[in-house]
Amino acid sequence: MVGNNRYTAGSRMSLHQDKDEGDFTQPIVSVSLGLPMIFLWGGLSRTTPAFPFLLENGDVVVWGARARLHYHGVKPLAAGIHPLTGTVRFNLTFRFVAP
Repeated sequence: MVGNNRYTAGSRMSLHQDKDEGDFTQPIVSVSLGLPMIFLWGGLSRTTPAFPFLLENGDVVVWGARARLHYHGVKPLAAGIHPLTGTVRFNLTFRFVAP
């Protein structure tokens, strides 16, 4: 399954787990396109402090195995202009969904 998120200035995603797929043995692959955004990487509990790091155009994050259910999210997108995507950021998320 491929999901995409389109972010505009101020858009964010709170800490969450990707657990709708039913098969947690497969990794998640996240591709960043456009404006930079701060990604938050937490632990297996929502109360674990999240580590922030910058994702820029073309960055790819892959997590699986024990990290598959770590909480993650993004801080609000800062306003800006990217030469390829304009005022937005796109995130493509690839994950396996069992039939």
